[in-house]
Amino acid sequence: MVKSKLTHPVVLSMILSTGFLLTSLVQANALGEVLEQEASNLSTAKKSQNKIDIIYDEKSEAINELRITKSEINQLEIYNRQLMAIISDQKTQKLSFEKQLKDIEVTQRGIMPLMERMLTMLDQFIELDLPFLLEERQERVATLRGLLLSSEVTISEKFRRVLEAYQIELEYGRTIEAYRAKNADGTIVDYLRLGRVALYYVGLNSSDSFAWNQKSKTWLELDSSYQAALNKGIQIARKQSAPSLLELQMPSIGEVK
Repeated sequence: MVKSKLTHPVVLSMILSTGFLLTSLVQANALGEVLEQEASNLSTAKKSQNKIDIIYDEKSEAINELRITKSEINQLEIYNRQLMAIISDQKTQKLSFEKQLKDIEVTQRGIMPLMERMLTMLDQFIELDLPFLLEERQERVATLRGLLLSSEVTISEKFRRVLEAYQIELEYGRTIEAYRAKNADGTIVDYLRLGRVALYYVGLNSSDSFAWNQKSKTWLELDSSYQAALNKGIQIARKQSAPSLLELQMPSIGEVK
C-alpha cells in the first residue's frame, strides 16, 4: 500500500490558499450584508427623519394657526363687548328718539294752531299799522298762510318763515326807507317812512306833500315849508346824502295846513 504524503508543500499551499479564499468570500459576503443593512438603516432613518420633519412642520403650523386663532378670538371678544355697548347705547337712543317723536307730535299739534294765530295777529297788526308797503306786507302774510297748508314743507321751516316775517316787521321800526309807488288815487309819488313814527309822500310833478295821521287814518297835506326837509329825508333814506337832522311835522300831534 502506498501512503499519500499530505504534507507536500504545494498541496498544503493550495489548501491554505483555498481556505483564505473561502474565508475572504465569507467575510466579503458578511461585509456586503452589513453594508446593505447599514444602507437600509440609513434609508429607514432618512425616511423617519423626513416624517419627523413633516410632523414638526405640521406641529409648528398648527401652533401658529392656534396662536392666530387665539388672537382672532381675543379681537372678537373685544369687538363683541364694543358691539354690546353700541347696541345698549342704540337702545337708549331709540327710547329717547321715541320720546322725542311723541313730544314732536304733541308739539306739532300745538304749533300749527300757534302759527295760524301768529299770522292772524300779524295780519291785524299790518292793518292797524302805518300803510307803508301795504300790498307787499299783506301778500307776505297770504303766502305764509298757503305755506302752512303745504305737506312738502317741514314744520320747522314753516315756523322759521313765520318768525322771519315777524323779524321783517320788527326791522321796519328801526329803519328809514324811501320808495316810489302809487297813492290812493293812482298817482306815482315818493314815500318816506321814518321807522313806525311817521309816513310821508311827495308828488313827483308838484310841490304837494302829505303826512299820514294815524289817529284819523287819513293823509293830511303839509305846509310847503316842509318840502325841502322831505326831499332831504328821501335822499338820506336812499343813501344819496349823509344823515342829518330833519325838521318835519308830526301830523298826529301837530297842526297841518
